[in-house]
Amino acid sequence: MKKSAALLFLLSCIVLSGCAATVKRPTAGAAPLAIPAVATTRIQLHVKGTPEMTASDDWTFFRTQWRTAMAEAAAAEGREFVWLDSLPSSFDGPGTLVVVTVTDYRYVSTGARYGLGVMTGNARAEAEATFHVLPEQRLAGTREYSTSSTAWQGIFSAMTPKQLAAIAAQMIRDIDARD
Repeated sequence: MKKSAALLFLLSCIVLSGCAATVKRPTAGAAPLAIPAVATTRIQLHVKGTPEMTASDDWTFFRTQWRTAMAEAAAAEGREFVWLDSLPSSFDGPGTLVVVTVTDYRYVSTGARYGLGVMTGNARAEAEATFHVLPEQRLAGTREYSTSSTAWQGIFSAMTPKQLAAIAAQMIRDIDARD
């Protein structure tokens, strides 16, 4: 009986872990962002989308997932995080402003993927991010990010929350990159 319980536990862990999301970066290999170290301790994020994206029924929830992903990525690196529903005209103190423009996405929740597997289709997120050094709002550079899943991985495929977490972590690495 103990072996079957241990096997069930192991299988449950595998099923719930899923596959990691891989971020594709068309701008990979570009020069590092021109962000001084003093501006990396506070990250401010504003997420917007094309008119097509913002008209989607799940747009508000998708933005909430971005907020969660970046808050967790920033906290993991010991950074202060500020969510911006709109862009202020000026900023106080040093930091990095990241303005994300979502150009395409298809939201797939964890529950849908586990419940329906292949039938949920592919999750994806594509965005362009501009990075600005605060408080002067000097443009430090731009990056493109995209990630997608394949439904054929079934319940092991990365869902939208994992994809956004991977993008947020990559953004932090890009902010930290130095020559």
